[in-house]
Amino acid sequence: MGIWFAALFIAAAALAVAVTPAVRAAALQLDVVDRGGPRRVHRGPVPRLGGVVLLAAGSAALGAAEALGIGVVELLESYGWHLGWLAAGAALVLGLGIADDARGVPPAAKLALQTLAALIALAGGYGFSAVSNPFTGGAIALGPLGGVVSVLWIVGITNAFNLIDGLDGLAAGTGLIASITLFLVALVQNRPDAALMAITLAGVLSGFLRFNFSPASIFLGDAGSLLLGYLLAVLSIQSLLKGPATVVILVPLLTLGLPILEAVVTVARRTFVKGVASVFQADQAHIHHRLLDLGMTQRRAVLLLYGVCAGFGALAFLAVGVNGPGNAAIVGAVAGAIYLGIRKLGYRVG
Repeated sequence: MGIWFAALFIAAAALAVAVTPAVRAAALQLDVVDRGGPRRVHRGPVPRLGGVVLLAAGSAALGAAEALGIGVVELLESYGWHLGWLAAGAALVLGLGIADDARGVPPAAKLALQTLAALIALAGGYGFSAVSNPFTGGAIALGPLGGVVSVLWIVGITNAFNLIDGLDGLAAGTGLIASITLFLVALVQNRPDAALMAITLAGVLSGFLRFNFSPASIFLGDAGSLLLGYLLAVLSIQSLLKGPATVVILVPLLTLGLPILEAVVTVARRTFVKGVASVFQADQAHIHHRLLDLGMTQRRAVLLLYGVCAGFGALAFLAVGVNGPGNAAIVGAVAGAIYLGIRKLGYRVG
């Protein structure tokens, strides 16, 4: 199937390159733009709505593959993908993001609609009822909490990508590296369905990055960052299921390590410094802002964070094949690196 994976990647990238200028022009025509401001690092208005590119180019690539007789739908459905439910959840998240880009949506309403989208995914079978113990390989049953944890995972990753979308190309590049990681893991796990979805998303992001890397001519916007997080949250569940609804938990945690770290640090920082009520209040103390404060250019900061993502991805791939002491060593090394990194960035750690 290698040639089909390559063809899907190329087709998705080409479609993203073809679609992005039209979406950019439409965003300018509709005045859905980011005008910059005290919290922005760019100057002048930049179109949003990059999420439309993700959904349009990705869907078109999969549709073209189906039309050419590759049997995409049959393959996905044979592995338990319920595409109608996934499409419904993705459309809801995209619509929410477009509304937020165009006129703004209150935080409570955003969280409620994200939760609804996660529940739609769960209803479609995109959830887990157990996690694999990374140190023994055995399954830890979650029971009734499985659905709750699945929803929290999807909502959390959806928002995590929204939080890191602060520099040109950062969220899209992070998503690209995560997609490639999930593709490689899926190949090792003998999951051609998940590999197909991951490589398609990687292709779309590769094409979109041509316009989104610094200096960006279009942003993902909330429409794109929320949709990207939602798709990767669902994909990480599907690609890492081992046995009946059991997720190899350490692998998705490492694959999406940077956005998860950003989300945890942001919530902890805002809670402990200003109180729980400040969790949804935007600020300029994200990891990427700290790197700029240290004197890095935007491009250098993004490339450094790409390296961090690649490091997380390499460890995730390594974690697939090791248990016990090996995974304990990985966890210890990651914890130590995170501690040193947080101190270097000037966050208080005790």
